[in-house]
Amino acid sequence: MIHSLFLINCSGDIFLEKHWKSVVSQSVCDYFFEAQEKAADVENVPPVISTPHHYLISIYRDKLFFVSVIQTEVPPLFVIEFLHRVADTFQAVVMLGTHSPLGSCPTSHGAEQG
Repeated sequence: MIHSLFLINCSGDIFLEKHWKSVVSQSVCDYFFEAQEKAADVENVPPVISTPHHYLISIYRDKLFFVSVIQTEVPPLFVIEFLHRVADTFQAVVMLGTHSPLGSCPTSHGAEQG
């Protein structure tokens, strides 16, 4: 289903990528960047972009684009729902690391710094 997932910030930096079946070059995101340039607003980038060899299905959440790369036709809503779950998980992990004592630096004895 999903071959690769790219997380892209508003500046166009690909700062995280995950590949499941095979490595897909970051250059596939050039089609996404072209669509982003044509859009009047970042929220108006088409959620499904067809390329010669792939489909790019994306969502925009919390100033990040979650762009999935698909090689065969699949129901886009399944992928969009999955991407929203990934975004929820990503947000929960980031919040855990910034607002929780679990994200604090331990001392050499394993106690939390105060």
